[in-house]
Amino acid sequence: MTPPLRALLALLLAALALVPAAGGLVVDNADLTPAQVELLFAMREYTLTYNEYADRLPGWVTGPFEDEKVNLYVMSSDGVLVIGITFHDRKIIQFDAKGCPDPIVTVTADSTTVEEVMVSERPFDTFRAAMRNGTATIEGNNLLGVLRVGMVRFGLWAMDVIGL
Repeated sequence: MTPPLRALLALLLAALALVPAAGGLVVDNADLTPAQVELLFAMREYTLTYNEYADRLPGWVTGPFEDEKVNLYVMSSDGVLVIGITFHDRKIIQFDAKGCPDPIVTVTADSTTVEEVMVSERPFDTFRAAMRNGTATIEGNNLLGVLRVGMVRFGLWAMDVIGL
């Protein structure tokens, strides 16, 4: 076994040991690069910040996805990492390194944008800026998802119009 493969295996085993049995970070059978594993761990840590911040976000942002599954496609030079995110009561309760079946929406962003959102003092505004400049997109995957994404886009547009 090569040293990089051994390090990756150690990281994955450590992740599995840290994840609670109900929810958390699921990495079973995932074929990830070290950079993707690092991003996944960073996102897991960021979940604590997001979950604290979620109650302060407008209801029209978090409400449509409060008990739903969303797939996040993270584009990087390593390829595309699909992360399934499960929400409950507006909070993130689980990440899945293989994506979620039948997500209500798909969010696509490059790894730089994802990292900028995670380190930002104002993550919501950073994500809004990424939506405006096209480095992040959100698409509904079914009729309900399209309607909910439309509601979110309308809210973002209204905030831009009134200067918030």
